[in-house]
Amino acid sequence: MNNFIESRQIRIAFGIPFDSLDFHELLVAVGELAASGNKHFIFAASTPWLLEYGRNPLNRLDETDMFLAADSTLTKMAEKIGRTIKMPMEYFEFPEQVALICAHYGLSLLHISTTALKTDILVRDGYVPLSWDLFTNFKISDSLDEKHKESIISSAISLKPDIILISASPDDLREFIPEIYKKIPNCLLICTPKDEKNSNFKDKIRNIVSSFILVQQEALLLKRINEACSSSTPSSISYDDKKEQAIIKISGVLNSRIVPELRRMGKKMLHKNKDLGLDLSKTTALSINGLESIVYLNRIFTCAGQKLFIKAISPEALMLFHQSGIASFFENFPGITDETSIEP
Repeated sequence: MNNFIESRQIRIAFGIPFDSLDFHELLVAVGELAASGNKHFIFAASTPWLLEYGRNPLNRLDETDMFLAADSTLTKMAEKIGRTIKMPMEYFEFPEQVALICAHYGLSLLHISTTALKTDILVRDGYVPLSWDLFTNFKISDSLDEKHKESIISSAISLKPDIILISASPDDLREFIPEIYKKIPNCLLICTPKDEKNSNFKDKIRNIVSSFILVQQEALLLKRINEACSSSTPSSISYDDKKEQAIIKISGVLNSRIVPELRRMGKKMLHKNKDLGLDLSKTTALSINGLESIVYLNRIFTCAGQKLFIKAISPEALMLFHQSGIASFFENFPGITDETSIEP
């Protein structure tokens, strides 16, 4: 899986570290993740899911290895704040495109949805020149429930598919996916919210207003990040690998000038099979590229079965991690200090 890990791009937007992939890159990613023999999870996010759950760390799917933007509305929102995210396909095209990838590699697929795969499209376009025995459709009613959950787990254990694809409402994915993921055997789980159309004027207005507010909040956060980086002290970076756990210390501002050095040092520690702690106690500011690099290192360490942790962190960096939503992707991350509770 090293080829994909080394080439993947992460773009943080709306508190989510999106993997910026086109279809060809997704094809490579799925092949490598499925071939790893481990359990992995890809979540294809849509605007309705983002508005409901994406900004709340308590509702996010912590097991997710990759977040993909699979909604042109979502990517256009990101473009408004200067964050360009590549999208492999729209989420209403997702099941057929995953089936195409399975056909390419000869992988077995357990497809769970209210509707079956659009096999006429795949056959007409010549995408599935092999046995349909590879594809198992598990049709659910309007929504997932407890019985569906147990049946899906049982089917996965029995069939041992290479890939499980679940298309359901954002509510259902949030409620049932963690337990399903926990109990299925090692395979690649891919989830995408099903296409939900607003049926009344109130919902339409709510989505317009919510999107506007979210973009406005994100723009203000990015503005504060840029202002903090421009006025911060000069930066320096050093490391200590003499102990069992290596430490990288960053002083001043973590910006694009020292990001390459951070990545180089991080990969060096990874190749030495050392867990890595980041000492951010003297870090006065982080650019968006700096945040993305930390998330990137966290992911490659996790994929290698090693740990990246925050050893110490300054109040400025601590607040930014929480405001950006990135804090929730690190274990045992400290909370924000309540200054009103501090005794004189």
